[in-house]
Amino acid sequence: MRILLLGASGYVGGALWSEWSARHTVVGTCASRPVPGLVPLDLRDQEALRRLLDQRFDLVVHAAGLVDLSDAERQPELARQLNAASVATLRSAVRGTGTRILLLSTDNVFDGTAETYTEGDERAPVNAYGRSKRAAEDALIGADALVGEDTLVGEDAFAGADTLAGADGRLAGGHLVVRIPLVYGRSPIADRFMARFDGPRTPARTDLVCAPVYLPWLPGALEELWDRSGLLHLGGAQVVTRYELMTRIRDALALPTEVVPVSGDDPLPAPRRPARLVLRSVHHGLLGPGLDTALGDMVRGGPAGRP
Repeated sequence: MRILLLGASGYVGGALWSEWSARHTVVGTCASRPVPGLVPLDLRDQEALRRLLDQRFDLVVHAAGLVDLSDAERQPELARQLNAASVATLRSAVRGTGTRILLLSTDNVFDGTAETYTEGDERAPVNAYGRSKRAAEDALIGADALVGEDTLVGEDAFAGADTLAGADGRLAGGHLVVRIPLVYGRSPIADRFMARFDGPRTPARTDLVCAPVYLPWLPGALEELWDRSGLLHLGGAQVVTRYELMTRIRDALALPTEVVPVSGDDPLPAPRRPARLVLRSVHHGLLGPGLDTALGDMVRGGPAGRP
């Protein structure tokens, strides 16, 4: 398969690039930091993006954008441009070509008040990052799949996606949104998650609950799902607090840092963080490995585990 991977220099994108390049023809992009073998691209440059798409791909995977919640809160317009407007450009550029788009979205489109979230649940983002990703989802599948070409949709229409989809989660239009939660593990290019352990103290929230996904598992899981269309969730098997996750990783790898328990959001204008984000799917049975399996792999320095 011929794949364009936007954001191949990022934390998640780097892992996708490393794994998929062994089995597919992958053209990857980077942003401000040059990376050998990757194509520099500013997502705000619509013409450059369209020129790149002239090379014709079977699949475009959008794993790029502004992903730091604090940065998005400080610069909501930049978050909108990178996370949502770029998706609208992509969708327009591939129309009629047969190229499909897979957009990585986030659990932050939810407000964190429910026990779990499946694909049909109503979105209610509480921070700028989540709002930008909600707009990205609408730009890709909201119009085509739900209410017709170039029509703005509200929450009720999008929440109805689960009703409009078939038993396997497919929707009209051919494109796919996959929401993912917090991702942990080592990445080959931008090891943003492990950098959190670099200092003598590593703050970790005791009041934020998630079902995190082990990064080396993610490329294979997405490969299992990318022939579908519509909206799907991926989540990890184990539900933990951020503090539990960071402590388990520190202990398993014997890292020289103190994991410090903290709670509560920082004062405004810091982003609000949903308290409980546990993603589950009604359309497939894939779940990321539990912490024991993932941490064993990290200790061994082993390769990515496939679903």
